[in-house]
Amino acid sequence: MNWNSPTETGWFVKSSDDGLAVAILNPSGILWGELFPTPDAGINGGPRRRGGDSPVADRDDRDTLVLRKGHPATLRLADGTIGTVTDQKPQAMRRKNKRCDVVIAGRTYLFTHSSSRRATALRDGIALAHMARGRWSRSNIVTRKTLAVTDALDEGVLTVFHKVISPGRTGAFDQVMTDLSNI
Repeated sequence: MNWNSPTETGWFVKSSDDGLAVAILNPSGILWGELFPTPDAGINGGPRRRGGDSPVADRDDRDTLVLRKGHPATLRLADGTIGTVTDQKPQAMRRKNKRCDVVIAGRTYLFTHSSSRRATALRDGIALAHMARGRWSRSNIVTRKTLAVTDALDEGVLTVFHKVISPGRTGAFDQVMTDLSNI
């Protein structure tokens, strides 16, 4: 999850020059695509942003892109192909509803969270990889076990899952307790 380090396959992300998107770079450092959040991301209880001027916020040692639940972000590839990234359903309580969907180039990718630290990435129903965040002080480290052969499009989407979305979501009980404690 540290943006300053590449994924296991060499892909990495960085904040775009204007701070309004995340640039996804292949192992050669060539721009593969950019992820733009929903234009109204800061409205109606949208993402938590510092400074209020950029959807890409500083958090600890890395930038993060905060996406509005249930509102599709735009994934634009370098060749002009446009896709959508939808992180979670609005008002999602159950972990199975806190998934991320990516639709691009005739393919549908799904990032399903199975625990507070683990998730599985699927392409058109075929498992591509299992990802897991570390525990405690290693919580910013994500490991990946690849399950199928991947191409450049798969790797780009897996990089979004790894660096921007990150594996793991809380369940319904934990969500209720958190909501009650914030009253």
